[in-house]
Amino acid sequence: MKSRLICFVICLILVNCKEPKPKLTFKYSNDPALITCGNDNSKLLNEAVYNFEANLVEHYTNENTNLYSAYRMFLKESANNTANYNNISNQHSIDVFEALKNIEGLWIIKNNKLSLNYKHDIFNCIGENISDKDLKTTFNALLETNSMSIRMLKDVLLTKSNRLNTDKYLATFVALELYYSKLSDVDLSKKQEKTSDAKLKEKNDPHAGHNHD
Repeated sequence: MKSRLICFVICLILVNCKEPKPKLTFKYSNDPALITCGNDNSKLLNEAVYNFEANLVEHYTNENTNLYSAYRMFLKESANNTANYNNISNQHSIDVFEALKNIEGLWIIKNNKLSLNYKHDIFNCIGENISDKDLKTTFNALLETNSMSIRMLKDVLLTKSNRLNTDKYLATFVALELYYSKLSDVDLSKKQEKTSDAKLKEKNDPHAGHNHD
C-alpha cells in the first residue's frame, strides 16, 4: 500500500512538472492568405511560407536581392547540398516547424529521420493548385505513382524558380520539403556564436566602418 502511494505521488509530480508546449505566435496572421488547404492547416501553412520567404530574403540580402534571386540562390545551394540551415533559420522557424510536426499524418520516420508523408492531403491540395501546367502534371504523376522524390524535381524547380514568386502552392512545397524538413538538426547557438564572433572581429578591427576610398 505504501509503495503504491509513493508511486502515485511520483507520477503526480511528474505530470505537474511537465511543461506545456509553447503556443505558436503568428507573426503574419494579418497578411493576405497565400494558400487554402483545409481550414485546420491553412493558417499555419501560410505562416510557414511567409516566414520561409522572409528568412531567405534576410539571409541572401545584398543591395540587389529580391525574393526571386533569394529563391534562386537557395535552390542552387539546396541542389548542391550546401545550404546552411543554421544560418538561414531563426527561432520563429523552429517554432513553426514544431507546430508543423503536430499536423497529424504529415510526417513519417524514414531511415531514422523525420520525413514528409506525401500521401497527406496537403500534397494533393498543392498538386491541384500548382499553376504551371507541365510542373503540375509531373508533380501529380509522382504523387499518384508513389514516386515523389525531391531528386526528381530539383532541376525543374531551379529552372522554374521565377514561378515561386507568384505560385504559393509550389512555394509551400519548397518550404516544407527543402526548408522545414531540414530543421531537425538545426542548432541556433551556432548561428549566435557566429554572429558574436563577427561582431567581436568588427569591434577589434580599427578599419571597420571607415571609408578608405
